[in-house]
Amino acid sequence: MLRELVGADLADLRVLWREGLTAFPASFLMTAEEADGIPDANLLSGFESGSYWGVFISDQLVGFAVLRQGGLSRLSHTADLGPFYISADYQRQGLAKALLARVLDQARERGLKQVELCVDQENHAARRLYENAGFRPFGLRPRSVVVESQPRNDVLMLCPLDNALAADEIPSLARQVLD
Repeated sequence: MLRELVGADLADLRVLWREGLTAFPASFLMTAEEADGIPDANLLSGFESGSYWGVFISDQLVGFAVLRQGGLSRLSHTADLGPFYISADYQRQGLAKALLARVLDQARERGLKQVELCVDQENHAARRLYENAGFRPFGLRPRSVVVESQPRNDVLMLCPLDNALAADEIPSLARQVLD
């Protein structure tokens, strides 16, 4: 089942998020300790705004996604996706694809024009998932994060939600900057 997270899901979200941060530290921008330090009130505010979505199997939270709409008026047509995580025991079962589709539908329902994300350059499974959903790379952030003293690069990706920009145009637009 896919649904927005509510206050009763807070403890389960924290456990699942910590699992992901510990098992796959290169897949997240923050550390487990930093996530632990986020006040409950901040997470609950995100729940109330409809930013947090979950995947449930038999009432157990096994995956989550966060969609944050741009806060400034000039960015209100955009949203950032992430973190996005499916528990290791439930990966490769189509849950990530279903969750991503639902979150993108929610973005369209909100009238957003595009969703952006960053993903570790070496996370090929996640990149494939995002590309299959319509995301296209538009840049690379070198040394985006440093995990265990090792710098890691992030691929910047964008998914247009309207007809004003075709997904396949994005890489060529990004290349124009370098020319």
